[in-house]
Amino acid sequence: MEPRRLFLIPHTSFIIFIMLTLVSCSSYPDPVEPTPPPDTVAAAGLSPNARRLMNYLLDQYGKSIISGQMDTAWTTNSSIDMTARVFYDTGKYPALKGFDFIDLPNSWGGYGKNQIDEAIEWWEGKNKMYGVTPAKKLLPDKPDIHGIVSFCWHWRAGTENKFYTKETAFRIPWKDNKLDTASADFQKIKNDLDKAAALLKLLKDKDIPVLWRPLHEAAGGWFWWGASGAKPYISLWEYMYNYLANVKKLDNLIWVWNGQNKDWFPNPATVHIVGYDVYPQQAKDYSSQYAKFNETLNMVPAKDRIVALTENGEIPDPDKCKQDNAMWSWFMTWNDAGNANGVTDKNNFWTGEYHNTNAHKNHVYNHDLVVTLDKLPDLTRYRLE
Repeated sequence: MEPRRLFLIPHTSFIIFIMLTLVSCSSYPDPVEPTPPPDTVAAAGLSPNARRLMNYLLDQYGKSIISGQMDTAWTTNSSIDMTARVFYDTGKYPALKGFDFIDLPNSWGGYGKNQIDEAIEWWEGKNKMYGVTPAKKLLPDKPDIHGIVSFCWHWRAGTENKFYTKETAFRIPWKDNKLDTASADFQKIKNDLDKAAALLKLLKDKDIPVLWRPLHEAAGGWFWWGASGAKPYISLWEYMYNYLANVKKLDNLIWVWNGQNKDWFPNPATVHIVGYDVYPQQAKDYSSQYAKFNETLNMVPAKDRIVALTENGEIPDPDKCKQDNAMWSWFMTWNDAGNANGVTDKNNFWTGEYHNTNAHKNHVYNHDLVVTLDKLPDLTRYRLE
């Protein structure tokens, strides 16, 4: 088995890949030691703090797994506070928090501004615990801690204002084997990108780096951006990259590709990290998901990108990840449905014990191999080179 080689490409070369699976790994892999990333990583074009975060991810890769928790973008902390729920169960905070532009392009949540405000607070090491304002410093004895921010986008489109393929007739405008940039539908896409860019600029202005994961799970076909096949998807990804990175100058974005199939992989110059979304078919399956780790790594032609578990139901056991050499860069447990804290329900990915038992949650969050908020360095002073 080939050793895993890592390097960071210039700002015009980001790669990310993520996939949703209903299959867990049952085979035991041959042990392989990943090749350590180089001491010096070129990250031309990234903002200073984005370079620092990328360097931190490279330094940690294969050594530890960063803990992540998805926010409930569709409601406020006063209703469901995922950060508080993690702390209540484990006594720890996640190092990484996931946000979502699910309100765009609508006026809900201030056109997505509420999520930006929470992301800024998270970068500052703060959270409105159960909606109590102002946001409190989570680790007052460690004022230099900055939480890591991730954004995805359940992109609503069409007259139906939906993102699932079965719920909207909207598709990527495609004509003569290329994007139909003269069409009215493409203008709608561009208008939405302008709204997203304006929000992301609020983070850029504070040099808050973002693990940016748009157009996720495309090859599954269940979202409209994947319903037209690989070529339209790849063209839209590359257009979005150029528009946000080069036209809008959003150099704080670290591009995470989550296309879910090697045939859907875009220009390697448009991706930093690849990822896979894993929801095991069997509840309480805490295996390393090695098969999906390896499959995702091999979606990159050069096999030279960090691999992340960009969404998960069950959290893989860190001991099994170490044993199987499937050390995901991070995990991102999905959020809970509209249930009270502690309710066991299949739609609650954190609270209760349907997917993750309380014992397992504590095992993970208090594990030496897992990075929680308190273990992060000051990401504004991390190495630039």
